[in-house]
Amino acid sequence: MNVDFALLECLEAVVTEGSFDKAAGALAITQSAVSQRIRQLEAQVGLPLLFRTRPVRPTPAAQPLLRFARQARLLAQELLPEMHANAVRDQLRLAVNADSLGSWVLPALADWVRAHDTMLEFVVDDQEHTADWLRSGEVVGAIGSVPVAAKGFRSVPLGVMRYHCLASPDFVASYFPRGLNRASVRHAPALVFNRRDALQDEHIGRHLRWRSPQFPRHYIPAYEAYLQAALHGFGYGMLPEPQCREALASGALVDVTPGTVADVPLYWHAWALNSELIGSLTDALRRGAMSNLRQMP
Repeated sequence: MNVDFALLECLEAVVTEGSFDKAAGALAITQSAVSQRIRQLEAQVGLPLLFRTRPVRPTPAAQPLLRFARQARLLAQELLPEMHANAVRDQLRLAVNADSLGSWVLPALADWVRAHDTMLEFVVDDQEHTADWLRSGEVVGAIGSVPVAAKGFRSVPLGVMRYHCLASPDFVASYFPRGLNRASVRHAPALVFNRRDALQDEHIGRHLRWRSPQFPRHYIPAYEAYLQAALHGFGYGMLPEPQCREALASGALVDVTPGTVADVPLYWHAWALNSELIGSLTDALRRGAMSNLRQMP
């Protein structure tokens, strides 16, 4: 099929903005014009490209078109620097796990942001699922725990994020007076980031050699709030080393599984393009990871 970039731009805008109405505003055209362009592109492809939900989501058929549209726009940004005047369109979306975003990613990218007239949008997801955003074409890069990049993408090892299973001293005295064991785990509330987060289950299972550990849990889906929940005795949970180092040193939190840590290797996946923006972004993340993460084994 012949590629009509106006139609691809419209598809990308609808997916990025999440609705036909907002896409119309971003493109400075009417909503009916947006609908007409999407219908025209779907007719050319012969498949539906959007799930008409709230927000609108791309169908599997739309994903290669989205990747192509965003790659083309990224290269256009570098070819035509004057396009940077439109900051809303010149935006890179990155999928990042919450612990990396909360601890080391922003300092790592501080100089890059000052050097590039490009806006960033972070999409937060569990490290085991960030690559899904990349494969769907919705982001240009992702930090996650999957080592092998999909076809058309490049994988760069960053380092290892170490996690400790911690709780406040009062919590330990109440729930683990004889230590963490299967009986105490069944009654002690744990802290879990969200329903996609399996790190706590995997860690307890490995520490106690328990295939399917069962325990009550609080869901705390925010980086700083998770730490506060541990400090205030809501439960015990997995905290990344950069975040908990001070609390461990002061005794505000104690390790409830001494001798057992969780090491999560992190990788940067991005489009395999000869792009200055992607290349410099990759270099900045690699340098930041070297200063904040443990070395890969």
